[in-house]
Parts: sequence; C-alpha cells; structure tokens
Amino acid sequence: MDKETALKTVVFDMDGVLFDTEALVLSCWKLVGEKYGLKDIEEAFRRCIGTNSAQTRQIVCDFWGEALDYEKFRREASYVFRRKVDAHGIPVKRGARELLSYLKVNGYRTGLATSTRRQAAEQELEQAGLLRFFPVIVGGDMVTHSKPHPEIYFRACRELGVDPSQAFAIEDSYHGVRSAHAAGMRVFMVPDLIEPDEEMAELAYQIVPSLMGVLGYFQNFT
Repeated sequence: MDKETALKTVVFDMDGVLFDTEALVLSCWKLVGEKYGLKDIEEAFRRCIGTNSAQTRQIVCDFWGEALDYEKFRREASYVFRRKVDAHGIPVKRGARELLSYLKVNGYRTGLATSTRRQAAEQELEQAGLLRFFPVIVGGDMVTHSKPHPEIYFRACRELGVDPSQAFAIEDSYHGVRSAHAAGMRVFMVPDLIEPDEEMAELAYQIVPSLMGVLGYFQNFT
C-alpha cells in the first residue's frame, strides 16, 4: 500500500476552487468600477484573490486611494453579485460534486478553509447543496492572520483532528498555496484566474487543471 493512502483528510478553499465565483465577482467589480471611472480593475482584483475582507479593503484603498469610496463600492458590487446569484445560483466548479461525493463515500474527512466570512460561506454552500460535506468550516473572520499566513489551515486541521502533514489542501490562488504549504500540507493547485508560476510549481504537491484531475488522483489510491 502506498503511504499516501493513509492520508484521509482534505481541506478545500472555496472561491475559485468549489465555486466559479472569482470570475463572477470580477465582473461585478468591473460593472461598478467602470461606473465610477476606476482604472485597472482587473489588476486590483487579482491582488485581492485569496485574502480576507480586511486585507481586501486595505489593498483596494491603497490601489485607488481617495478616488474610491470603498464602502459604497463594496456595497454596490455585493448587491450586483447577490442579484446574479439569486437569478442563476452559485456557479459550482466542474468536478466539485463528484470529488466531494467520492471522498465522503470513501471515508475521507473534509473541511473548508476560506477567506470568506463563515456565515456567508455556509449560506453559499447551503444554496449550492454542498454544506453537508463540510463538518468543519473555518472562515476568514475566525482567524487573526489572512492567507498566505498558515493560521487558517492550522485551525482547520486542528478542528479535523489531524496533523497538517497528514492532510491535503486544494487551492487556486498564490496566497492559498503559500498558506497551506507553510502549514506543512500537501497542496493541489487547481488554477482559476491566475496561472501558476515557478514558485507555485515548487510549493504545490501537484498542479492539476481541474477538480476532475484531483478526483482521478484519489481514485488511483483508493
């Protein structure tokens, strides 16, 4: 038996991994930002991927300075996002349901480590029909330090009752990969909006193009 068959814990990021929400949020930022004449919206957004709400606020305020009323921008972008989700549902990534179902049937423990606030994460998971897969959810509002600090993964693993070195993480962002790697986990990077660079190739356990690829990996070791 391969030693990795003993690793039966997987901790997921949410946005960009389970949900195809990064592109959706970016479209909302563009819609609202262009209304106010903000420049380089996509560049600002990419800097925020993988961070919590406090860090996002700081990044955005530093990027646009006094040209932006951040709270007004956040409220309007959030409103547009909610309207899109209410109309079309949470866009679930291809392979997410299949992977989660497979892990559950085969006795894996699964948790969530997301920069999104826990209450919002639970609401989105419930709406998508995925909440039942996550007995442990650690949100960005539950830790002091945002990704790339490893605190959120340390806490998720602690609540799952496993040493981080005995768990996998699934991430899409640079900050997320850095966070899980710093915690000592084996990190699958499934790129979303940002393609991996040499640093990611070094830090990631594997870079896989989709969650279906991650599913294939686990099927080979079950």
